Amino acid sequence: MAAVMERPIETGWLADTPVGDTVLRRFVHNQADHNDAMAVAHGGRVERSDAVFLADSGCPVPYLNQAILARPVLSPDDPVLHVVEGFFEGRSGVTLLSIWPTPDLSGRGWSLAGHPALVARAPGPVSATPAAGVGIRRAETAADFEAGEHVAIEGYPIESAAGAPPGSVLPATLVGGPIAVRLGLLDGAAVGIGNVFVGHGVVNLALGATLPAARRRGVWEALVWARVSEDPTLPAVAYTSDYSRPGFLRMGFLPLTRFTLWFR
Repeated sequence: MAAVMERPIETGWLADTPVGDTVLRRFVHNQADHNDAMAVAHGGRVERSDAVFLADSGCPVPYLNQAILARPVLSPDDPVLHVVEGFFEGRSGVTLLSIWPTPDLSGRGWSLAGHPALVARAPGPVSATPAAGVGIRRAETAADFEAGEHVAIEGYPIESAAGAPPGSVLPATLVGGPIAVRLGLLDGAAVGIGNVFVGHGVVNLALGATLPAARRRGVWEALVWARVSEDPTLPAVAYTSDYSRPGFLRMGFLPLTRFTLWFR
């Protein structure tokens, strides 16, 4: 009689661990789906395994050409790294996101981009009033997406996309799709952008940028609350740089952990 294989002790990151096991696991799968949706909108490629989620949008923004590890990598010669590099072979401007510390990958041609933090807000109603002159609207037309793209490139800034043709970052094929793009308005002009993706039990604030001249006017904060309101019954999460982190903490988000982000 064949021996029955016992399931390993739950780590939270087994191949069959329920996605809803932790908020962190929900985020990883949400971010992977977001990347897939963006790649599809660009006419790009996606690939998945139990070890890594891969999405190549083909656009000049490294964050949209991303591998997300689905398990820890403990050695710089882990086979999953060969899978990642094979998928992106011939491409420049790609990122590798790990929710765990990683070994030094510089010997493989990767550069450490930093350790962005994951912040989260518990479910709850939103009762925020935008500052004077500030408005929010959802992007619904090709012109809206072009305006949002300009803000993202200039406000983030995304230097790799400067001078790129319209649609290189936010193609019109996103209209009506699962990624909601919101424009932040100041006196009627589009000066801010914020993307949001809802899935796997979390609201993911996937992108946020404001033109330099419009900062400290309440636009960024209004965009955060507008995206949280996409479904206030769910936790809201974002992985953020240290530039935006203080704003999130001021608004009641809690820092949960830091990731490891590599660039190639």
